[in-house]
Amino acid sequence: MPQTEIQKESRSNVRTTPKEPVKHDVYVLNDDFTTFEFVIEVMMTVFGKTLQQAEEIAETTHCNQKAIVGRYPLDIARSKVAKATRMAREEGFPLKFEIK
Repeated sequence: MPQTEIQKESRSNVRTTPKEPVKHDVYVLNDDFTTFEFVIEVMMTVFGKTLQQAEEIAETTHCNQKAIVGRYPLDIARSKVAKATRMAREEGFPLKFEIK
């Protein structure tokens, strides 16, 4: 078999459609110390939420003890949670998150 035929054959076998990464839910957890305003700020600056979305998440967290913030690939979820947690600690708040 000529070299060009082997190359054509192997190229056709290699093509695969990349899979979308598995996404994980990120939750913000309620506590009695972190202010409503700070939660809104974190939602907007770290998670890219609009003011209305951020307010809804903060209210849901307050009422239900936790709220979903979004769905992200694991590495992005971990990065956003780390940034948000760092922001909270710098301001003296115990804000916590879960990734599921």
